[in-house]
Amino acid sequence: MNNKKIYLILLTLSLSIISFEIISTRISSVIFVSNYAFLILSLAILGIGLGSIYAHYKIKASEADEIIKLLKKYITALSFSLIAFIMLIILFKITNPFLYFLLQTAPFFIAGIVYSQIYKMYASVGFRLYASDLSGAALGAATSILILNRLGASNGVLFISLLLLIIASYSFPNNFSSSIKYIVNSFMFLFIAFLVIKGDDELLGKIPIGYYPEKDFYYVYPDAANISEIEESRWSINGRSDLVKYKNQDLVKQLFIDGSAGSQMYRFGGDVKSPGSALGRLLVQHSTSIPFLFLDEDEKKSMLVIGPGGGKEILVGLIEGVKEIYGVEVNSDFVQIVKEQKEFNGGIYTDFKNVRIEVDEGRNYIKRTDKKFDLIVMALPSTEQLQNIDNIASNENYLLTVEAIKDYLSRLSQNGKLIFTVHNRWELIRLIVTAIYAFEETGINERDVFNRFIIIGQDYAPTIVIKKTAFSGEEINKIKNTLKKIPNSLPQVTYLPYNWNQLEQSPENRFLSAVYEGIHSIEELIDKDKYDISPVRDDSPFFYKVNRGAPQDLLKLFIAIVLSGLFVVIIPLHNIKRTGKERIDGKKLFYSILLFVCIGTGFMMLEISLFQKLILYLGIPTISLSVLLSSLLIGMGLGSFYSPKIIKSKFYYRLIIVTLFILIYGIAVFIFYPLILDRAVGLNLASRAGIIFMLLLPLAFMLGIPFPAGIHFLKENNFEKYIPWLYGLNGIMSVAGSVLAVIISITFGFTVSFLIGLLFYSVITVSSWKAVRR
Repeated sequence: MNNKKIYLILLTLSLSIISFEIISTRISSVIFVSNYAFLILSLAILGIGLGSIYAHYKIKASEADEIIKLLKKYITALSFSLIAFIMLIILFKITNPFLYFLLQTAPFFIAGIVYSQIYKMYASVGFRLYASDLSGAALGAATSILILNRLGASNGVLFISLLLLIIASYSFPNNFSSSIKYIVNSFMFLFIAFLVIKGDDELLGKIPIGYYPEKDFYYVYPDAANISEIEESRWSINGRSDLVKYKNQDLVKQLFIDGSAGSQMYRFGGDVKSPGSALGRLLVQHSTSIPFLFLDEDEKKSMLVIGPGGGKEILVGLIEGVKEIYGVEVNSDFVQIVKEQKEFNGGIYTDFKNVRIEVDEGRNYIKRTDKKFDLIVMALPSTEQLQNIDNIASNENYLLTVEAIKDYLSRLSQNGKLIFTVHNRWELIRLIVTAIYAFEETGINERDVFNRFIIIGQDYAPTIVIKKTAFSGEEINKIKNTLKKIPNSLPQVTYLPYNWNQLEQSPENRFLSAVYEGIHSIEELIDKDKYDISPVRDDSPFFYKVNRGAPQDLLKLFIAIVLSGLFVVIIPLHNIKRTGKERIDGKKLFYSILLFVCIGTGFMMLEISLFQKLILYLGIPTISLSVLLSSLLIGMGLGSFYSPKIIKSKFYYRLIIVTLFILIYGIAVFIFYPLILDRAVGLNLASRAGIIFMLLLPLAFMLGIPFPAGIHFLKENNFEKYIPWLYGLNGIMSVAGSVLAVIISITFGFTVSFLIGLLFYSVITVSSWKAVRR
């Protein structure tokens, strides 16, 4: 088989695997909550490494004809494993983590076998192979968005499986007659055409939503599973958006993303002056609505709603007479569904000239807009779904950090207010702490900060009002008079400034009183609290991390992966030493092991930490990560393509130069990117993506060199038979690197994670220098 054909096969394989990885991330997010989904996906991707290790021990083919037959066999098996994965999950409604993990791992395991055999057989063109591999991955990162938007998840997996069957049919010789080939190929192309025509009309049925406490789908009503009906579903890179109606009432529908983050859409006739008593009673029962009762007309000129979802806060603003209402919703499917449901919701997104809805990420919009708002409203922001397209999964939320609150305050009018509703009292206290630090960093005295809060405290969905300037005594007296008219059955204000002797003994009031009265400093209370209530920063934006330190499940996963990596290293080394059939340069073999371990771990840590810092400048997390991943892979592909000219002579010297460049340029990028991107934040997405691409290109170019250089090193030292082993080790350590990046980012921040990633490349630099000296 000629090299061009094997490049095409590898490109298609990588396109398919990355597309499946991204699509399976979205499927995992529907079935599981974020932590479960991340663990399962990480272990599944570990299958690539394990498949390579399996190939090292069990596949002994060395002739070209044997390898070609094996490739055809395993690519076909990979295709059928994808079909089995999606069919079994849907038909048998599999939500058991162990069964799901087995089904999801199989395709990655088989792919690991194929990858290892291609790199082993064609090691002499390893640089071009890796360029094809990365090019396919870059295409897959972009293609997966098109597949999800057009076909949905289940049809998308079927599409990928057919693509693999076609490449297996056309690229490898077979013994079928021409008529059978024609029939089979025609069937495959017709089925692909059928999938494209059907779009996201799921042929196999709906992917089940797992039963977890975080899945709001099952907990809207006590018997929600029995009375709910999914009226409409839409797939996109953001996840699956479901519009749900209920048999027990017709006043409210719910919008869910991956079964979580429920957002109400109300039946509304379109008349803001006569909304109806039933609707009014429903709206005022939400704590987010209560602060609107305190507002004068001049405090309701303009309002921004971050994450309006089904439009509840937009509707409240309309009824309360807010003159200009802006909504910023990250999920375009939510916006489209609400617009199409105008007969039900009164056209709140379409028929009111004072309402403007934009599809954007809230924090990014705030950084780019020059508008001033009297009110910025955000209710129950939730990231219990995976927000990432790769195995870069966590609960980041740049909406609730110290820097975010400073950004919001800068976009408020002189007497403007933030109205934030969170899920529970623990989140409320953490938000209070974060807000106090934000004010202090703008030069506001701690005691004065307490005069800028009003709290509606309750166990579920408490609300805090944060005013840009301190409330005056006159304003508080006016609010007290309004409160006397509010029935006790509605959410009650539990904290007002200047009323320390009249506060009820709630957790948040005890916290504020202890600080105000000097009993404890805020730092002492943070240290003493059972849970993590420390202020949240952009460098580690894990607002919903309840417990202190790194999550125990991630630590256990990391230890398990590292132990498996040690096992993978020690056993083959022992076998090599025990058999002693051939003379091996032990130092060069150890150098090879170290090289592939450091590349796998270091690259993933750089990728994850850098991407998480940059998505703040691009916007919508899933789309941003796809843009960033494609940009990085394109640059790495170019680096791999041109690396034969760079690395083939004076191997150690050239690798030292490459890794030193990665170290120096990586630090420079991390230091200077805010200065560049802060100036570009007002540009459109394409322009910002272009600037980031050019910023990443030199780093990506150099990052694309070490791995194929390692394959070249193995070839030059007659270590070809160890390629599947070391390829597998690299895959295992890549997963370890991704898990370690999340652990370090949660505990110390993305900056420390990035620097540790660079440290692994410095190990390559030092070990290469030692090799030169030898």
